[in-house]
Amino acid sequence: MANITFVDENDEIIGYGNRSEAIEKGLAHRITRVFVFNMNGELLIQKRSLKVKLPGKWDQSAAGHVDEGEDYLTAAAREAREEIGLNNAELTEFGKFYTEEVDDGILKKRFNMLYITHFDGELMQDNDEVSEIKWISLKELEKWMAATPDDFTQGFLLTYGYYMKQGASS
Repeated sequence: MANITFVDENDEIIGYGNRSEAIEKGLAHRITRVFVFNMNGELLIQKRSLKVKLPGKWDQSAAGHVDEGEDYLTAAAREAREEIGLNNAELTEFGKFYTEEVDDGILKKRFNMLYITHFDGELMQDNDEVSEIKWISLKELEKWMAATPDDFTQGFLLTYGYYMKQGASS
């Protein structure tokens, strides 16, 4: 497993190491997130497989740590390719935001970079990481998130909130 990128409060690189080291030492690290929309304005969401952290929770289209030697865009393209089989996507930077979230009692300090892309076609999920993918309208998604927020990862809820606050339009 590759080392992830540790950063300071200004998102400047201060080193590299593994995920547990970041959590143990309270270090911020970089995460990339991708929202994929189709021509109907629906968002692709994925259900995390039972083999990964936060199993069975719904999450954004693709996401992951920025590895050593990568920038945000390179990591976003890699994650989209690995998780949902989206190759050569034209990723548009939507924005960067900082979060401190608690998942399973673990505090995660993260700089998140959100990318948006549009795609209509077949996708191939990686069954080791993703158990299901589905297209959903934002209206239907918001009803679902309001009714049962525990169905979703904390990171996705925070990212979706950021997306909507910024005046999102798919």
